[in-house]
Amino acid sequence: MAYRLMDSAALQRARLTGLMLRADDLLDADQVAEQVSLDAAREARLLAEAVVDRARSRFGARVMVGPAALLARAS
Repeated sequence: MAYRLMDSAALQRARLTGLMLRADDLLDADQVAEQVSLDAAREARLLAEAVVDRARSRFGARVMVGPAALLARAS
């Protein structure tokens, strides 16, 4: 719904610098599958972090995982 509100603003040059949402009857955090974020860059970092965690748990803590540009310099 928040994405639809932002899209409906149809701003071409101006920025939407704030958006307030009110939610009632929320569930406890342990009953929710995923936290919603409107920051795509943050979501990408969180997804990458989960992938790194899975790789390290599968192949060990010494596995080198990161952006390819940085890994080439680290070798």
